[in-house]
Amino acid sequence: MFEGYDTGDTNSRFWSNWTTNYLNDIDTSEYPFPNTLWNRKSAKEIAIKSSAMLVVGIMGIFLNAVILVILMKNRWLWTASNYLVGNLALVDLLTLILCPWFMLVRDFYQNYVLRNFGCKFEGFLQATFLLASVGAVMLVSYDRLAAAALNSDARVTKTAAPKLIVASWIIAISLALPWTIKRDFMERQWLDYLEMFCVEDVNVLNIYWHFITILLVWLPLGLMIVTYGTLMWRLEWSARRLASRGGGQTLTKAKSRAMRITACVLLTAAVCRIPYTTLVYWRNNLSLEINAVDGAYNIMWFLANYLIYVNCAINPLIYGFTNLRFRRAMDRTSGVASFSSTQRNAHRKTRTWRRFS
Repeated sequence: MFEGYDTGDTNSRFWSNWTTNYLNDIDTSEYPFPNTLWNRKSAKEIAIKSSAMLVVGIMGIFLNAVILVILMKNRWLWTASNYLVGNLALVDLLTLILCPWFMLVRDFYQNYVLRNFGCKFEGFLQATFLLASVGAVMLVSYDRLAAAALNSDARVTKTAAPKLIVASWIIAISLALPWTIKRDFMERQWLDYLEMFCVEDVNVLNIYWHFITILLVWLPLGLMIVTYGTLMWRLEWSARRLASRGGGQTLTKAKSRAMRITACVLLTAAVCRIPYTTLVYWRNNLSLEINAVDGAYNIMWFLANYLIYVNCAINPLIYGFTNLRFRRAMDRTSGVASFSSTQRNAHRKTRTWRRFS
């Protein structure tokens, strides 16, 4: 509940202009906490945000788990391309199991209740999985680009795929280390309140955030545009060549389907990742004054992080279930075949309803 100390008087307006540097130079135990004390957010807000995260989490965990089960139980799917898709599903599965709860706890409480362990481990864990996810997406994108436009020597082989996957994890872990080294749990005693927070070394991480944003957002988006743009160009070129000979109808249908998938991939990536970039730039341009992150910034913080997890839940639909071989393997895999039958029945009923409506 939001309750406690009201800072609406003249003194609180004066305190709200204190910077963090100034706070480090005074004895804060002589002053009341210069913000509204609310301790924990309302039960309604907690219920709404938790429900939204549960929907995404359950759906994403289920879909990514289905991808992994299909791969493990069907040896004929053990190709280099599917190894890369399986790695992406594993990253997204671990992300959705481990990371959202850190975000929710941090959002629900005014104090940083995760304390020292959370301060050191939360940022590192999330950064590792997000960077590993980007690495997995880039490997899948490169594999599809190589298959469509490059020669056979440039393609990812079955022997090279596991090595590339391990390398992507090592790079992700290495790049995430600053969130362990350059973050510290702090306590600040006020006259009426013990404030607990996780502080970053702004001289290092403010610059590093921009570098990570390039890796998390712009690099994968750029590679996706190149990859799927090349695929569309190759399909268009092949369709025109066959059309000049009086054929190409099948390829034209394939091109139309590829265009829909491409639009879905790029739109999903843009919608789910660009808000995170906006958040980072907004954050780094905030003043260092108390209350600078109230209001709209808090809404953007939750939305940007939430959309990253939405992306993890959607990835198996884009990279797994759009693949005809995966769908066929689902029909043959015990434990998930019933899910496939349910999907087909629902699709058949939809087509019947459209025919008679």
